[in-house]
Amino acid sequence: MIFFNNSYANELMSNNVVLNKYDSNSKNNGKRSDLSTDYNMTFENGSQFYDLQIKIADFKCMYKTGDKNITLKPKNIHQENIEDSNSFKPFWWWPWGCEFEDKFIKWNTTIYEYGSAHKSCDIEFRVSFGIWALKWSTAINVKNNNDCPLDITATCDGEDCKNMEVYPAAKNIVITIDDYNAWEPPIITSPEPNSTVENNYITILGKGMMEDGDFPEIITNFNPYNYSVQSTGGDKNWIGQLWISCGITGTISIRDIENSEVTFNGPPCEATITSIQNGQTIPVGKYSLSGLVNSDTADHEKEMQVKITGYKRDGTIYSPTTSYTPNIDTGTGKWILEGLDAVCGINYNASVNAFFMLSDSKTTLPSLVGTNISYHTVNCSIEITNPKDHEVVSSTTDDTQNISISGKATDGKITVDMKLLNSQDQPIQPIDGFAKDRMWAVEAKDIPVGFIEIKASDSSDQESKTVTILSSKVFSVEAKNDSVFTVFDGTSMPYIESLEPRIDISLIVGDLGEKSEDVTPDKKGIWIAKKKHYARRGTYAFNFNEVSGNSDYVARKKKLLECTGGELKMTCIERE
Repeated sequence: MIFFNNSYANELMSNNVVLNKYDSNSKNNGKRSDLSTDYNMTFENGSQFYDLQIKIADFKCMYKTGDKNITLKPKNIHQENIEDSNSFKPFWWWPWGCEFEDKFIKWNTTIYEYGSAHKSCDIEFRVSFGIWALKWSTAINVKNNNDCPLDITATCDGEDCKNMEVYPAAKNIVITIDDYNAWEPPIITSPEPNSTVENNYITILGKGMMEDGDFPEIITNFNPYNYSVQSTGGDKNWIGQLWISCGITGTISIRDIENSEVTFNGPPCEATITSIQNGQTIPVGKYSLSGLVNSDTADHEKEMQVKITGYKRDGTIYSPTTSYTPNIDTGTGKWILEGLDAVCGINYNASVNAFFMLSDSKTTLPSLVGTNISYHTVNCSIEITNPKDHEVVSSTTDDTQNISISGKATDGKITVDMKLLNSQDQPIQPIDGFAKDRMWAVEAKDIPVGFIEIKASDSSDQESKTVTILSSKVFSVEAKNDSVFTVFDGTSMPYIESLEPRIDISLIVGDLGEKSEDVTPDKKGIWIAKKKHYARRGTYAFNFNEVSGNSDYVARKKKLLECTGGELKMTCIERE
């Protein structure tokens, strides 16, 4: 039986027979057979701080063994190709060949701390033929695994193959080597170097523990305090908080840890509004303003002021400038001002100012820093409040009347358009008006009887809802004597299609009413009764009831005339 020993393998390595990725057709390698398999080998240094050295210690049945001496910096990887041999023809040093023989490479792996060897383990890549499985397998074996001081993981084509065989033989091997018990100094992960923080009260993030297992302490170059940190609940991560003045550059570090410094810029000395953007449209009603403030001290932050002025659309002042002191969270630098009122059709200007120390030799002075923004509400909706929709408007017995129209709108010009619906021959000219303090009123003159459609618009072409009214003569009754007879006439709603009013006239006898006649008014609202009433002696009561043929337009209150007969005529008086 022939044994392969380490001294002979070292001699082969010194002759560059199989190492350093040389071609397998090297003159010392003999003629290469087609019966071989390639493997992609990846070594990874899992340590965050220490170097890893990997050296070949032994091999068997290999055409290529890869680099004989590999040094990996922390978190670096090394990839190489290795090739085994299953040739029927023997190597010149291995008389009976490698057919179905185990093939392996053994390495010594060592972690170096501060330039000196610290911990090491031997590992082996082995390819074997399973007699029972009739398949080739791969495995990464760790010698004396329980005593190995390094943390080693291995996968073969993605499967765990540390100290276990994977079938069929894998082509992609990944070996990760780490110092299982290595102490890694804590580091600061946030803020980042040379960054600028947003506010005075900042959060410090980091990871790692001190060598004694305690959490680290944070120190600064801008105050004499030590800041403790707390666990975030995950894998040695921690969090701390501290205050930094605005406008300075500061450095923080971990106490007793060299090269742990992080230098960054404090926040700018300013106060800002973040809840509303410049030019934004906000809803009508209650609203709030909020933002951030950064100062040189927490006390100066509390002196921050917010000033708000309201302007009408024409630029005149609606609400004078008012100063407010917001609620300030000095821990976060956030401020808020609540309970503000936003009125329709108003432009607002808001400014914030903070106070800070200009220098050690000067007093604290106010500085208008940060934000001066303008925002506005939507225009007030334009409305017609008088007359109401389907209202019967009457003021005279004449053929035309003046109608007062009023409503609400954003201050500025408004235009009222009117249309006579039952006649296209009588156009009504538009009427211009002006809204002030969000109220407007115009008077439409010489409006004829009939259905009138009214619509108002403002300078932004926003239109009101359409209001349709009935322009009518007042409901009136007049008694006239014709010789010894009395006749009745008067005014009422005009006779228009879809309205079709009438006047019911009844004579009251005792407690009952006796219908006298129905009268239909003309298109101008004039009615004349046909019946004549003889002027007999006595007292008579007549009811005159206006009846609307359209439920949208309500008839006026009925009228009662008390008539007393005499020798030649009746005298009538209107009663309630």
